Amino acid sequence: MLARITFAAAALAMLAGFFPPPAAAQSPTIERIAVNDVQVFTGTDSPCSFDITFTGTGTIALTTYYDQGGAPLRQAVHGALTHTVSSAWRTLTSNGPAPVHIDLMSGQMVDTGKEFGFHVPGAGVIFGQSGRLTLAADGGQLSFVGHSIVDSAALCAALAP
Repeated sequence: MLARITFAAAALAMLAGFFPPPAAAQSPTIERIAVNDVQVFTGTDSPCSFDITFTGTGTIALTTYYDQGGAPLRQAVHGALTHTVSSAWRTLTSNGPAPVHIDLMSGQMVDTGKEFGFHVPGAGVIFGQSGRLTLAADGGQLSFVGHSIVDSAALCAALAP
């Protein structure tokens, strides 16, 4: 019995010599990127009768993964952004640690977790989103599964003069 196991191990080792070793894939690269996104909602784009500004700021880590030939396949974004929603008079703040996964072949992006959640004492979350958001390469929403809330009346009251 021991001779069979020894012979089998030797045969496998010899057989392995006939195949070239697999090509080593390029190691993932990590890039730290400062983010400062600003969106201003005015007129009919604003949920309020006044302009509001939504920001996302902070530093993210962008990890890029490669195939055997060195071509980039996918990326993962990690880091928590500080989000604000503000008017000329007041500002609400939230942290959004939602990771993003990007398929570089299709351009599709999947954002999972808590994106943002703005709280008002006594009212709870008045503007927030958490779950799984899938976006197409052009940024258009393909699907969303999770929880989203926009209490416009409470948001506008919290940001009003």
